[in-house]
Amino acid sequence: MTLILVLAMLFSGALSNYLIYEYSSKFQFNQLRTRLITIARMAALQVNAATVLNVPLDKAGAKSDEYRLLLERFSRIKEAAPSINYIYILRSTEKEGIFRFVIDVKAGRRTGAAATALPGDEYDGSRFPELMEGFEESTADKKIASDEWGASLSAYTPIRDGSGASVALLGVDMAADDVYRLQTEVRKRAIFVLFLGLILSVALGLIVSGTVTGPLKSLVEGTRHVAMGNLRYNVKVKGSDEFSELAKSFNKMSSDLRAHIKKLNHETAEKERLLKELEIAQGIQQSFLPESAPVIKGFDIAATTMPARVVGGDFYDFIPVDEERVGLVMADVSGKGVPAALFMALSRTVVRASAMGRLTVTDVLQKANKLIFEESRSNMFVTLFYALLDPKAMSLRYSNAGHNPPLLLREGTRDIVMLKAQGVPLGMLEDLAMTDKTIELKKGDVVALYTDGVTEAINKKKEQFETDRLSSVVRDNTGMRSQDIIKKIQEEIKKFVGDQPQFDDITLMVLRVV
Repeated sequence: MTLILVLAMLFSGALSNYLIYEYSSKFQFNQLRTRLITIARMAALQVNAATVLNVPLDKAGAKSDEYRLLLERFSRIKEAAPSINYIYILRSTEKEGIFRFVIDVKAGRRTGAAATALPGDEYDGSRFPELMEGFEESTADKKIASDEWGASLSAYTPIRDGSGASVALLGVDMAADDVYRLQTEVRKRAIFVLFLGLILSVALGLIVSGTVTGPLKSLVEGTRHVAMGNLRYNVKVKGSDEFSELAKSFNKMSSDLRAHIKKLNHETAEKERLLKELEIAQGIQQSFLPESAPVIKGFDIAATTMPARVVGGDFYDFIPVDEERVGLVMADVSGKGVPAALFMALSRTVVRASAMGRLTVTDVLQKANKLIFEESRSNMFVTLFYALLDPKAMSLRYSNAGHNPPLLLREGTRDIVMLKAQGVPLGMLEDLAMTDKTIELKKGDVVALYTDGVTEAINKKKEQFETDRLSSVVRDNTGMRSQDIIKKIQEEIKKFVGDQPQFDDITLMVLRVV
């Protein structure tokens, strides 16, 4: 924490120092540029344009009276501005960026001024944009320039004739050493301020961290005790600051945790008891379903159910009505979970009891409906398909109480027939008007009974499995045993839904005529 605080303060100080240094450095540099521009302008005022134009641009020009006059005046300028290192006059040529010296002298402290470049010597100034601008207006380098005479900072100003036209350029150079000296002085002061800020940051960080780490150590010790399970440990922090409030909150958290864990243990035990009871209920519900399909000569029958939860509301049944006929039941109770499972147990018992005797399929459903309607107190109902299989007559007589119509695939064709019959779910109305139908069965026919959990299974795209897909699976696997057809349907449903959870019970029954 101390390190973070020191680094934060150091960063703030360094950033501020850097900004101050940049501002100071630029300020000093701009002041120097302004000063050089002023000196150049003052020097240009002392130079006559006609004198400049009359200096011959060759070696003999250095012996002309005009040249000596300019040299004398430059000496006086040097005395007035000792910081000047070079002073010179350039005239433009026909070549862009190429200039010719009129006079170029290096100012000396003892000798006054001495020539360096002779009149007419060429100079390439294309590298220095400010020099190019100096023929039109007064300006100075924006950064230190370097040429064959060394590193320097230069200012430029035009020399104009009586009409105001620019005929030459006057330049003054200050040695880079003077510029570096100013920048170094500013840099030293910036480093001193930074070093002082570092010392103050470390000192302040140690002081602040000392007042923080004490209470924090107490809180850390408290967390260790809580982590080891000692929820009765209380943190002791004196004062009324934020750490004291945090300690109070910590102690309250420990107390709340004790109460919560006690409550959680109680709820966990209760949930375990309920899960145990659900497991028992699941076993009881499974005992309601037939252990195996009946063995009927000439027929291959199989059935299965997969509850969406521990217990479900779907059921199927095989009811031996008499020595010849068998009742086939496929049903789906409204709702899910325990309520549906209880209502399923009631419905199965009622249907089985109602099917005894030589009753028609409509009589069985009407009788069962009346009993379920009288016993139902929760507005629940059950959709149910009931059929009487007569192996001797090779017929299937059926009635439908609002259930999904089974599929019939005839041998030798790929057409699917829906076994529809008019009816409403059991338990909704006291009296039902039911209809029944009869179909003849032939060798190779396949009948598939199912609940809506099959056709309404949903994938990630919110698409349903639907009856068409179920029909395709049955059609493509008619040569298999009934149990294998069921497995194939289950595989296709699983492949279709993918990772989507099962939200409804899935129950299937397949009847094949062999």
